[in-house]
Amino acid sequence: MPGPDTLALLIPIVAIMIPIIAILTAHQRKMAEIIHSSNPNANAEVDALRQEVSQLRSLVNQQTIAMDDMRRSQIGTPPQTDVQSRLGAS
Repeated sequence: MPGPDTLALLIPIVAIMIPIIAILTAHQRKMAEIIHSSNPNANAEVDALRQEVSQLRSLVNQQTIAMDDMRRSQIGTPPQTDVQSRLGAS
């Protein structure tokens, strides 16, 4: 059985803990609602971003090949030789 000194210390601590726990549980509930809420536009936006990234990759690849071809034409080798050597073709 706790003594009167211990009880006198526990009462204010418990009184302070109640609002803190209420704030934390309210925050946790709000965060769960945000995480689990379905945003119908989010999937469309992600798909659009994926398509843009794919287009950018394709453009970068095309420009890299074009720069390779220009460099190879300046030194007099056929443009396909460099690409074939990179791919390991003989």
